[in-house]
Amino acid sequence: MEFAGKYARLWAMKVKTRCTSMELEQSELVIPRQLLCCKLCDEEFTKPCYLPCLHTFCQKCIHDHRQSSTDEEGYFPCPTCMTEVGPEEEDGALGNLPENVLARRLSVPSIDPVKRETLCFYCKNAGNFVEGKTHCVTCDEFLCSACADSHTTQEEFEDHQLQSEEDYSTHLEKSSSTASLGQQVLPVCCEAYDPLDIGAVFCVECDVSVCADCHVNEHAEHRCAELTAIAQHFETKIKEPLKELDNDSMEISEFLENLDSTEQTILEQKDSLKQNVKERTKQLCSLIKDYQKLLLDDIERRFDNQLEDIKTRRLDLEMHLEAIRGVKDFTNNLITYGSYEEKVHLRKKVGYRIRELCEESLGTDPIEIPSVTLMEPNVTVDTICDMFGTIATGDEPVAKEQETKEDLPTSQHFQRYHSFGDSGHGSDSMEHAETEPELVEIFEKTPRELHRQDSKQDGSDTDMLSSSNSSDKIKNVKFREQVQQNEFENDNAFNLENPKREVTLPAPIQKECIKGIGINEKGDIIVGTTSTIHVLEKRGIVRGQIPLENGWNIHSVSSDGKVSMTVPRGDNRFKVRVLKNDGTGHILSDFNVESFGLNFVTSDQSGTLIITSNRYAQIHKSHGKAAKSGGNIAFYGPDGHLIRRITNEDFHANLLEKPQMVVVDEKRHKTYVADPGSHRVIALNADGELVFEYGNQEGQEEIYQGPDLISIDKYGNIIITDKREGRIDILGPKGTLKKSFYMDDIPRFVGATPDKLLVTAMPDGNMKFYDYLN
Repeated sequence: MEFAGKYARLWAMKVKTRCTSMELEQSELVIPRQLLCCKLCDEEFTKPCYLPCLHTFCQKCIHDHRQSSTDEEGYFPCPTCMTEVGPEEEDGALGNLPENVLARRLSVPSIDPVKRETLCFYCKNAGNFVEGKTHCVTCDEFLCSACADSHTTQEEFEDHQLQSEEDYSTHLEKSSSTASLGQQVLPVCCEAYDPLDIGAVFCVECDVSVCADCHVNEHAEHRCAELTAIAQHFETKIKEPLKELDNDSMEISEFLENLDSTEQTILEQKDSLKQNVKERTKQLCSLIKDYQKLLLDDIERRFDNQLEDIKTRRLDLEMHLEAIRGVKDFTNNLITYGSYEEKVHLRKKVGYRIRELCEESLGTDPIEIPSVTLMEPNVTVDTICDMFGTIATGDEPVAKEQETKEDLPTSQHFQRYHSFGDSGHGSDSMEHAETEPELVEIFEKTPRELHRQDSKQDGSDTDMLSSSNSSDKIKNVKFREQVQQNEFENDNAFNLENPKREVTLPAPIQKECIKGIGINEKGDIIVGTTSTIHVLEKRGIVRGQIPLENGWNIHSVSSDGKVSMTVPRGDNRFKVRVLKNDGTGHILSDFNVESFGLNFVTSDQSGTLIITSNRYAQIHKSHGKAAKSGGNIAFYGPDGHLIRRITNEDFHANLLEKPQMVVVDEKRHKTYVADPGSHRVIALNADGELVFEYGNQEGQEEIYQGPDLISIDKYGNIIITDKREGRIDILGPKGTLKKSFYMDDIPRFVGATPDKLLVTAMPDGNMKFYDYLN
């Protein structure tokens, strides 16, 4: 036992020496000012707190920022990298952010214990310098052996507590260590825990520091190791992801430089085209000078989309770069200045954040600059003269000839040139001149007929010219042929091909009957089967499984991953439960409802239940409650009471026949419903009022045989899928068609990921991810 105790003391001294040398080495490092200063107040940290993106601020500063920047859903942006922080990412019931223990410790310098002389108090006063071997805790003085024996025999000192010089030194060092560390960084098992004890270890499974006794009694079967080993393992493992972030940072920085060059090229091209317009406009008479503004506006319209894309791309890249810098700075500072306990305490959050950034798309795909040119006039000098009324007879169309450089008008003539074309891309050049509508001179029309004629034009450049000038002679010009709507649609229709990546669902999931698939805001794939809810990360790796309780059946899986389950209760009554889409299995809505059938069931984040069906209850005075045919959408509050039921009577039109799939846009407070019976998609606001409808219309060519599936992306675009047509439409938030994609296969699920990819899931379990916003 004596040998073991001696060995323990020697080992403790060795550990103490190693920790002391490490702390001395860290104390000699020059700590950068920005590490200890808040970026909001530019002052030294006061109670430093860090966000999930690992940027650190004063507790009061970030509290004030959160108060002024939090949106209706409780989210607020990081002041540095604009990363959204939600209520669920904060610690504690009061929404407090975690404290940055590293910044807190570095802000308060450690104090070395003061070395006191150990001469006997009584002997020194008597003029003798005798070394004291005993310390009186009450008097806080050292005593020699003789004085110590007589000290406690006196009546007034008999209750004083004595301790050896060695115990005093140990207590002094421990108190100094505790004072320098401040609050405990890592949780400990009990009050008996001593970091200098030879048996003290860290339990990886419980995330707690344990003493030798607790290790044997409570953590014997757990994975335990020394703090130094875990911290050094963290340092080793984190270096490779940091290298990856270095490469990403360098790539983004280079691409940002290229963006500046690209923007300069676009601006030069824009200015060049503007200058061409101005030079040509100088040749026109005062009657058509207004056309100069139209052409400039046209250029602005064409290039603003490209510049807006660059602006958005730059903002996204700068935010991503700032996020990478924040993680790198935080991790490097943690490695350089952090203690073992701090590294172990923060290792999971740092590793998760780095993995999250490494998996996120960089968005450094090259930007194509379309070659936009100013077309040569598509009319002859004679036609221009005719437009100004030089020909007074006949109503034959003016002959159409190709104009050359030598045919350009002199100062005695006026020049007018055709439109750029509708797309604003390089394909709209002179090679399209032959397909442009011809200009026709119209005579013998009354002013009222001319006005009616102008009102029928659909937005071409010649129409703009007619409406912008007051001259009746210029208003006589119109298009012989009008541009058809389907020509625009053909320009925006694409085959869905060349997926960016593919994922195959695990074989055990494919063997089950799949009830539905959804993708949540984090990119996790939620798959509902007959017996289990599977949660997969975006690469197809299973993260967790939620078995269904006995008696429950999955009824619907929304495109955002909410799983709805039902239990029939008889007589058109159902027990309905909707689970959150975060993969935890937590309940969002759970109560009994009465409904004449259930087509689709889902809920919003507040717990409001949404049910679509083909029939609904109606009260008659004569024979009571009865079912009435007609599509309807019912909203139930969190308490289970019916808030509203939307039917065709609310729209004064037959918009609802067999409403099916529902998706809720929480940020924009809209609800979208796909109805394959009326072959439409309808959008409702928070009050249940119709915002827009899109689909088949009477007297027009049919668009859908469905639609069957509906989902939304992070930008509010609506993704509509018609399985039988093999068609996927992308609508803007206001219901305007942006793009159409066509595919040969019949998908089981179509949705969008947070990293801007369109997802299709096929019956064979294969999921493909496509770029769809470029």
